[in-house]
Order: sequence, then C-alpha cells, then structure tokens
Amino acid sequence: MAKQANAVVAINGDFYAFRDLGITVYQRTLYRNSPAKVDSCFFTSTGDMLFTRAGELTGEGETQKFIEDNDVVFAIAFGPVLVDNGELQYCERYPIGEIDTEYSRSCIGMSDELHYFLMTINHTTDARPRATINELARFVYSKGVQKAYNLDGGGSATMVLGDQRVNKTSGSRERDVSDIVYFTK
Repeated sequence: MAKQANAVVAINGDFYAFRDLGITVYQRTLYRNSPAKVDSCFFTSTGDMLFTRAGELTGEGETQKFIEDNDVVFAIAFGPVLVDNGELQYCERYPIGEIDTEYSRSCIGMSDELHYFLMTINHTTDARPRATINELARFVYSKGVQKAYNLDGGGSATMVLGDQRVNKTSGSRERDVSDIVYFTK
C-alpha cells in the first residue's frame, strides 16, 4: 500500500475491514458510524488531528455534523487516545488491543500544527514484545507530543520508510492491514 500511495513514510492504520467498531470516514464520506465502544481519530483538511471518545457521538446525524463542521477528510478507529491537549491519558479498560499485555505497538502523534510523529515499539533483541498501552502512552508523551492515538499493533505494527520496512513485527509474518496513514512528497 505504501508503494502504491508513493509514501515517503507510512504506518499501519486501524483494522476497519475486520472489526465493526468506531467511525470510518474516507474522502469526507461517513462509511461506518459505530462510536459507542472505541475512541476515533479524525484528520481535517487543514491537517489537524481531532478525537472523539467512545460514546461521545451517538447518532449518524451528530457524527455527520461533526465531519462537516470540522471538514474531516479521514478517520481511523482503534485507540485509545494516548495524549490529549498535552496531557497523558491513562487507560484502565478498552475493548480491543489487549491493553495490559506487552505487544508491538504503533501510534501517531502531533507535536504542533502539521508536525506529526509516527512511532512503533517493537521487539527487543530477545524477541520479547515491548509495551502495554500505558507504557506506549508514557513513551510517546515523553517525546513532547500534544496529541497521540494508538493504532493497530501486534503483527500490524509496521512502519515503512521509502520502500523499506524499518521494524520487526510480532509473530512469524507481517499481518495484512486494511489501511495506512502515510505522508508523501
């Protein structure tokens, strides 16, 4: 996918084709509105990154208004939110992502307007997975981000720079993903 998109850098997104949770938006069009259980992350036409928390938006009309009012171009639904308004977010429970188990993890953060931060935490030299959700949150927070959101992890925690994968994923092979977050020239 990264090569087809002519991506300079890319990271896995969510797992929307395999789960029916969260809000899915592509090219300003709402494709799925199931916001009750997971946090959603939105990217606007001006490059801002916005969040809604699980259950914050309820009906399709309310979600559509949020998309229109903020000119949302794309949304991903995995989560949870790791950092919001410069404040570390602690996650006690979350319905997906095995938050208390050490896994390879990936996230996207924003340090300032149009300054994004992509990160994976992967295996150590002894092949032990690296982080729980709250460990990931603390680590990305220590990098000075104002906002950060957890993406799909485990075998999906993949980052590509140019045409080369730059990390080792969990499991015996890289898992197929539904989408990517990427940046081009």
